[in-house]
Amino acid sequence: MDLNVKGLEPAVAERLAQQAAAEGLSQQEWIRQVLRRVAGRLSPAELMSQRETLTPMSTEEFKKITAASARRRRKTVDELGARQRRR
Repeated sequence: MDLNVKGLEPAVAERLAQQAAAEGLSQQEWIRQVLRRVAGRLSPAELMSQRETLTPMSTEEFKKITAASARRRRKTVDELGARQRRR
């Protein structure tokens, strides 16, 4: 599929070119990657419609998710040999 964007402001086009260059990609490839990322996310309207059908997370579920996140963070810190931040 080909897309043609008309009426794009020159400043926006220049900024896109700068971002593509910073990533070492052509403008076309960089924009393709951006569009893939955006298409993979839910839009705000989709999130709101899903929110209406969901039930709130329980305290127990939240604790499990928080603990799993902390374990992943510690594992990453250990694998990278980074120092843990002091809080």
